[in-house]
This record gives sequence, structure tokens and C-alpha cells, in this order.
Amino acid sequence: MPEINIPEYYDNLASDYDTRFVNPQLDYMRTVEDSVLFENIAGIQGIVLDVGCGTGKQTLDLAKNGFNVIGLDISSKMIHIAKKKAEDAGLSIPFIIASADALPFKDGCISMLISMFGAYSHIPEYDHAFYEMHRVLADGGKVVFTIVNRWNLNWWLKHTLSGNRDWIRHALRNRDFVSDGLWTYYFSRGELIKKMRGAGFQGVRVGSVMIFLYPHLHRIEKPPSLYQRIFGRIENILRWVYPFNAIGYYLLAICTK
Repeated sequence: MPEINIPEYYDNLASDYDTRFVNPQLDYMRTVEDSVLFENIAGIQGIVLDVGCGTGKQTLDLAKNGFNVIGLDISSKMIHIAKKKAEDAGLSIPFIIASADALPFKDGCISMLISMFGAYSHIPEYDHAFYEMHRVLADGGKVVFTIVNRWNLNWWLKHTLSGNRDWIRHALRNRDFVSDGLWTYYFSRGELIKKMRGAGFQGVRVGSVMIFLYPHLHRIEKPPSLYQRIFGRIENILRWVYPFNAIGYYLLAICTK
């Protein structure tokens, strides 16, 4: 793996992070994340830890809904922006600069851990990060997170139809890529389930997000198309059903300790 500096990468994104990743596809993904999060957080007492909180979207949403939440991110500049947002909203939220593979918490003190937008795909020590996730959770605690999928349908169709043989060869032999200076590990659904069970989780459920949609990571100023609206509705029905639960751009995991 090449030398990487993940904190520096996200520090450089911080100033325009909230406007850079804005388009109908990602708006849809965030709607799905929020829906699944609030379905699973109902009745949770105690501390909710938002790992890879970035500029604080979910952290602030949870605090506004009365949850005791802590935001954690590896980027000091992201945390600075999240703190400012919380102050402006009149919210008292602890924010911590730390890495997911070295969580600064005692065993069993977290009731729920969340991590959205694929943060765990950018942690080189991901196996240890999964054990840390399990360690800090209380018995019966839940984890809800999204992570980048190795076998997403749109990705493979795009490169296969364009005849990108170099990409296909690399993707078949490797599970990690470096794009624009950011290292990313791509998990298959089966591998993710195996790793979460190996980390000690008893209940593991994995589905897909953006099965028929491509994320378009650069800003696109236009409303959702008819195709996007129709297939978004279909995806909402199929995301937990095999084989659709294994072919989305992101995997969505719900795990119980």
C-alpha cells in the first residue's frame, strides 16, 4: 500500500465539503442512511458515537432529536467546522479528533455506533477498527454504517462496457485502490459479514445502497430524473433481497453485539 495521509486528505476537503458532494444521487443515499439510522436508533439510551462524523450532519441531526451523541473524526478541520455548526445551533456536542482504529473510550460504554458515507473503507487497519467498534459497544448495542462495495453493479458495467481492461485486471486481483490521493478498500458483502462476525458481532445484516444509481461524486446542478425516481423506489424494496443486497455502490450494515 502506498504511503497515505488520510487526515491531510480530509483537511483539504473540509472548507467546501458541504457543497462539493451535492447531487440527487447522493441526496438519495443520505435519505436512505437517515431512514435506516432512525429506524434502528429508536429506544437507544446512552451514548451514540458518530465515527467519521465529518462536518457533523448526522451528529447534529441526532442531537436535535434529543440523543446524547459524540462526534469523532480524524480531520481536525472537519471537527472545527462541526463544532462551529453545533455552536451556531445552540447545541452542546462533544467532538473528538481520533482514528476509528484507536477509539479513546472504555470497553462497553457506547450504546450505538454509526458511521456514514463509507468512512471505514478509508481505514488501512480496518480489521482492528472493527474490533474497536465491538469493544466500545455495550452488550446489545448496535452499529449502523455504510462501506464501499467491491462488486457494485454500476461500477463493473461502466468499466466493462468501456473496455477498460487495465481497470478490470486490477479490480479482479486487488481490493484496494488509490484515487485522487485517497486510499480505499472495497469490501464484498460476504467478506464484510465474515469480518463483522469475526470481530464478535452476533447479529449481522447487510444490504445495498445505490443499486441502480451511480453516485456522481462531483456536484451536478439538476433535479432527479424520472429514471432516478423510479429506480430509487424499486431499490427501497430490494435493498435487503438477494442478489440485490450485494450489488449496490455502498453496502449498508446493521450489526448487534
